[in-house]
Amino acid sequence: MFELIRGCQLLYGIGRKIIVSAVLGTVVGLAQVAVAPVVMAADTPQSLSDKVRAAVGDKLEDGKKGTDKKTDESLVKASTADGISLTDVPPVSAALEDQLNQERLAEEAAAKALVDEQKAEEDHNRKSFKRASEGLMPLSPDQIRAFMQKLESTQSASVAPSSGTPKGEVKVASLSLDPGGDPPQINLSPGFVTTIDIIDQTGEPWPIADVGVGGNFEVTPTQAGSHVVRVVPLTRVGTGNLSILLKDLSTPIIFRLSTGGSTFHMRFDARVPQIGPNAKTPLIKYRRTGPVAGDAVISMVLENAPPKEAKRLKVGGVDARTMAWQIGGKVFVRTPLSLLSPAWNASASSSDGMTVYEIGDAPVLLMSDNGAMIRARLLREETNDK
Repeated sequence: MFELIRGCQLLYGIGRKIIVSAVLGTVVGLAQVAVAPVVMAADTPQSLSDKVRAAVGDKLEDGKKGTDKKTDESLVKASTADGISLTDVPPVSAALEDQLNQERLAEEAAAKALVDEQKAEEDHNRKSFKRASEGLMPLSPDQIRAFMQKLESTQSASVAPSSGTPKGEVKVASLSLDPGGDPPQINLSPGFVTTIDIIDQTGEPWPIADVGVGGNFEVTPTQAGSHVVRVVPLTRVGTGNLSILLKDLSTPIIFRLSTGGSTFHMRFDARVPQIGPNAKTPLIKYRRTGPVAGDAVISMVLENAPPKEAKRLKVGGVDARTMAWQIGGKVFVRTPLSLLSPAWNASASSSDGMTVYEIGDAPVLLMSDNGAMIRARLLREETNDK
């Protein structure tokens, strides 16, 4: 009986040590648990019966197996904590798998919601820009062009004169210093400058001493010694006059001013029928045999607008700047060159250097181009100049 009680005590001690070694889960505990049963078995008295020894041996084997199993689990946990997996990972439970799936679905839903939010913001910005552009600029490009064309047409129709933009002209006129002569009329237009150029009968500038204007017109101040006057009308429709006093000429030059017509003079060359202070001595003395009324024909030829009855003559040996017409029994040559032969009956020059010579019927002309002598030939044409 005593031996049986002592064997139970031994078994109880062995089981207690096995539990302690499993809880600690260390190699030291494993060694203690493994050595303790052997020591206890070695100390077992020889007086125990064979049955008690067999029972004690079975218990020791079971405890050793349990201790080895728990020790293996402790080693697995310890190795896993150290980052080294010695055995296969046990399968995940269904609850944990559901939780992981729910977290994954939640992350996907959050990413999709973020993308949808960005798309919605871009769509909102695009629609807002469209509404703003339509509010500020509701018309299409074609409608804007049509509107601008209509506006320009309306503005063009509202500008005087009603016939449209006036036509600009360049005129060369010979002035009359007779008391009973009508002063020449200069046509002007609002928004345009008319330049009046005063020259003598040789085409040289005649200096202006003083200028006076009547009416609603603006006259640019003339510099000392200048021969040019610029006039601008200040109203759409109006009339007035301009008085110019020339140097060394006691008779003032009078012009009538008119604005509001369909044409205007861009440049008006006024030729005074006298020799001015800047005149150059001609190579051949000027002589006059025809009537004074011939001045009108010379002025028309000088403007390159001969009368309808004029017949155009071909001029050979010179460039196209030299032209000639036959009017009745007279020949008029318009050229920038100096005529040396034959002698002319009358001549007139403009401020641009062009000169008209009235000569008789001569087939050959001897001319000078800056000192170089040129021979020109006149040939008749059957066609009239229109």
